[in-house]
Amino acid sequence: MNRVESLSEIISFGECREQAYSCLMEGSPEHAYEKVIVTKQQLIEVLNRYVVGDICIDDLEEWAMFVECRDDIDHSAIEDYIYALSNPSLMGEIDKDKIVQMAQLLITTEKGVSLAFPG
Repeated sequence: MNRVESLSEIISFGECREQAYSCLMEGSPEHAYEKVIVTKQQLIEVLNRYVVGDICIDDLEEWAMFVECRDDIDHSAIEDYIYALSNPSLMGEIDKDKIVQMAQLLITTEKGVSLAFPG
């Protein structure tokens, strides 16, 4: 698994995340590298996983901090959301209602996404 595949696996909460983290920790000789882009749709899918109980709030916060701190991840399209998720003490504690609201706001700005959120 290379760096791009590892980042993509982590961003999507893939089944091989642990292996992806290990690959990133081992490092790679890629000095000039392409950035991996995190899209609104990917964020919506991650939020949906939290809402349905596939991941916990700690997983969501850790994911956002990972995305935020990596120079090789372009999260500019969702920067405000990532900041809010990775800094819950500054932005107010996160709960399912807030995540549903966040997802609904994202869905209204992202054409063609049809995920259903309770609420």
